[in-house]
Amino acid sequence: MSDQPERHPATSGGRRSLRRELSAGFRRAIGLTALGTILPGAGLTRTRSRAWGWFLLLTFLGSIATVVLLAATRGVSKVGLVIASNTRYLLILTLVLAVGGFVWCASIIATAVQARPRRLDRARTRSLAVFTTLMVALVGGTAYKGAEFALIGRDTVNVIFKASGLKPGQGAKVVNEPDVDPWRDTPRVNILLLGSDAGVGRTGTRTDSMIVASTDTKTGRTVLISLPRNLQQVPLPETSKLRAWWPSGVYGVPNCPRQQKDATDACMLNAIWMEVDAYRAQNPGAYPADDEAPGRSEIRDVIGEVLGLKIDHTVVVDLEGFRQLINAMGGVTINVKLGGYDGKTPIPYGPLTANGTYAHAFDKPGPMKMNGYQALWYARSRAADDDYNRMSRQRCVVQAVVNQVSPTAMLGQYAEIARIARENIYTDIPAENLPAFVELVERIQKAGKYVSVGIDPTHGINTGNPDYDEIRKLVEKAITPPKPKPTTSSSKSPSTSTPEPTSTTTAPTADPADVDPCA
Repeated sequence: MSDQPERHPATSGGRRSLRRELSAGFRRAIGLTALGTILPGAGLTRTRSRAWGWFLLLTFLGSIATVVLLAATRGVSKVGLVIASNTRYLLILTLVLAVGGFVWCASIIATAVQARPRRLDRARTRSLAVFTTLMVALVGGTAYKGAEFALIGRDTVNVIFKASGLKPGQGAKVVNEPDVDPWRDTPRVNILLLGSDAGVGRTGTRTDSMIVASTDTKTGRTVLISLPRNLQQVPLPETSKLRAWWPSGVYGVPNCPRQQKDATDACMLNAIWMEVDAYRAQNPGAYPADDEAPGRSEIRDVIGEVLGLKIDHTVVVDLEGFRQLINAMGGVTINVKLGGYDGKTPIPYGPLTANGTYAHAFDKPGPMKMNGYQALWYARSRAADDDYNRMSRQRCVVQAVVNQVSPTAMLGQYAEIARIARENIYTDIPAENLPAFVELVERIQKAGKYVSVGIDPTHGINTGNPDYDEIRKLVEKAITPPKPKPTTSSSKSPSTSTPEPTSTTTAPTADPADVDPCA
C-alpha cells in the first residue's frame, strides 16, 4: 500500500507524468528505507505507521542520550567495564541487542513496503527488495555480532573472574560506589604475576617467571620485584601443608628429596607448585575439594613470606597465552638491552648458525617492535647468559606491556582476547573490581614511574643461602617513596639590605632504588 494517489493516464503526457511520479516514489522509498536503517523508526515517521515510527525513534534517541550522559560523567572506559564485568548486565545487553535488532529489521521492512509506490514496475520493485535485504542484513548482522560478543564476554567473566582461590577477607579492598575513589581504603596493592611453563610435553607446573607488582594506589608509583627461580631454603608459612614434610618451616631443610633423584635438582622456589601437587596426590583430603590448584595458593603465600608482603591477587599466564596476547595487542616495542656472555641474546631452539650455535635474535640495542614469539623469548631466553639477566628482561617486558596496552584499542580484538584469556589466563581478581583495576593501570601509565628490584647477587643476595631479613629490607626500601628534598630560596628587598625571610619548598629526591630494566 502507499499514500500516493493512483493515476490513470489517458495521454502520452499523462504516462510521462506517471513515470516521473513512480521514479520519485522509488527514490523516496529508497531514501526512507536508508533513513530507517540509520535511525530505527525514522523512515516510518513518513508513512501511515508514523506513530510507531516516532515511538521507535524516540526510544532509540533516548537510549543513546542516556549512554552519552553516562560516558560523559563517568568515562567511557569505566561505563564499558562496568557492563563488561557484570554477567547480569551482559545478559541484559544480549537480550536488548537481540530484541532490538529484530524490531529494527522489522521497521526497515515495514518502511520499504509502505513507502513503495503501488504501480512500481518489476525492475524497480526488485531493486527496492534487494536494497531492503542488504539493509536488514547490515543491521541484523551487527546486532547478532553484538549479542554474540556480549555472550562471549559473559562466558569469559564467568570462567576467569570468579575470584577462586580467595578466602573471605582476602584480596584488595575496593570501594565500588559512584563518584568515589575505588582505592580510598587501600594505599597499596600487591599483585603476583606468574609465568607458567605448563603445556604440551611438560610435566607439572614450574613458575619460572615470578614478579610482584607493588603499586601505590594514589600515585601509581609501581615497584617490580622479580624473584629468581633458583631461590633456595624458602620459608614456608605456618599454614602451609608442606610443613608436614619440612617441619623446620624451610623448604628443603634438612633434606631435599628432589636431589636424591637428581643431584642437580635442588629444592628451589619454582618447584613449590609441583611439591604441593605431589603432597595432594599422597594426601587427597589435605586441601579443600573446591581448590582446583592449591599449588597456586601455596606459591602465592610462600612468595609473600619471602618478601614480607601481603599478596592481594595472583595472575597466572602460560607461555602460549603470553605469545597470543602480545600478538592481539599488535606487538610491543621493547628497548633491547644487550646482555649475555657475548653481549647478544639468542632465541633457543631457533635457527642455528653455520658453526652450530643459536642465531642471535636481539643483537642490536635500542627500540624493537616485537611480535608475541619474539617478546616471549626475549623474556625467557637464558641460553647465552643466566637467570638474573633473564629476570631483568622480564621486568622490562612487563613494564613495556603495561605502558603500551590500550583498553580501548583492545576492544577491536575482544572476541580473540576473550578466547585467549579463557584458555591461558587465571586470576583471582573479582569481576566487580575490574573497573577499579583499569583505573589503577591508568594511574600507573600516567605516573610512568617504575622501581625495578631483582632478588639476585647484584643486590647482595646469595640465592643458594639467602638472608631473608636482608631481602625484606631491600623490598621495604624499594616500596618506600623517596622523601622530599628541602630546597631554599631567598631574595632581598630592593629598598633595604635586610634579607627577606627564607622560604622553604620541597622537591622529590632521586629514587635510590630506581633502576630501569629497559635502560
